[in-house]
Amino acid sequence: MARAVISGYYGFQNAGDEAVLYSIIAALRDLAPDLELTVLSHNPAQTAANFQVQAVDRWRLARVAGAIRRADLVISGGGSLFQDVTGPKSLLYYLGIVLLARLWRKPVVIYAQGLGPLQRRWSRWLTGRVLNKVQLITLRDSESRQLLEELGVRHPPVYVTADPVLGLDPGAMDLQPGFAKWEQLELTGPVVGISVRSWPGAGECWPSLARVADDLVAGGWQVLFLPLHFPADVDACRQVARLMHNPVVILKENLDLPTLMGLTGRLQFLIGMRLHALILAAVMGVPFLALPYDPKVAALARMMEQPATGYLAGISYTGLGAAVKAALANREEHARRVQVAAAELRPRALDTARLTLEYW
Repeated sequence: MARAVISGYYGFQNAGDEAVLYSIIAALRDLAPDLELTVLSHNPAQTAANFQVQAVDRWRLARVAGAIRRADLVISGGGSLFQDVTGPKSLLYYLGIVLLARLWRKPVVIYAQGLGPLQRRWSRWLTGRVLNKVQLITLRDSESRQLLEELGVRHPPVYVTADPVLGLDPGAMDLQPGFAKWEQLELTGPVVGISVRSWPGAGECWPSLARVADDLVAGGWQVLFLPLHFPADVDACRQVARLMHNPVVILKENLDLPTLMGLTGRLQFLIGMRLHALILAAVMGVPFLALPYDPKVAALARMMEQPATGYLAGISYTGLGAAVKAALANREEHARRVQVAAAELRPRALDTARLTLEYW
């Protein structure tokens, strides 16, 4: 039986990264049902139970090394693993996994990642050197390919596919628990979702966002705050809600992916910072307004033909309010565009699994 190890930001109660893992596993198993998968996880027991895979503690070097030595393939999977804006340690970890695999001559596939930002000179040099040693690179956007070229990565074949989560088929999933959660939260339409996260400088924008959310409630909308990373995003949502005068609903549970998708699919509109909150909205055909704190969020909005504000650090109440008003006025057209874009990108997202297994 063939064995693959998947490395990524898994087991940290981040719904976006868990959605990436779910999507990778589903796509691979659809093409290779007998593939034995081992995931490097912060919480291996939970990961094993949630995804029906083997899992090892990503911090136990001996166990990680053992899993890689037994593997036929190592997959560096999804998200933005090769970046240094959150600090250099995570970059060194993920590059280290790749180097460890290559030390034992295990083939490595970079699976639909978003590359960068890489702000330090040594980060760019080291990332380029390491990625030149892998066997296949697939990326989720063209901006990542451009950065790859700037880093001097020339040896492995490179394909631009799409984020793995865009490969999900909601029609093949049981979304009923999400509909039940909607009723439990006593939500009645129309509902706007808001997804925010902690980020340097973002707190300066919370008063403007709170005023806009108050305007929405005053205009007849309900507001649902959707945290994706627990508990940090819940705190960010509460910070905005405390600045408001009108009542809102804050989701306080870390839902599994089908439940979260069912809940998201009932929204009429989403305003979001979190990349995978926006991607899940797109998969469910829900139009959105992106609040870019990182180039990847602006890139997604362009790809899905959805509106976006300027970068979050410079946003004002007037600017944000005008952007929300314009987006809602054209909500039906934005919904049509996001549905068309998501349908076009789904085969590209699934192509990543095909390319991985064909290479292998």
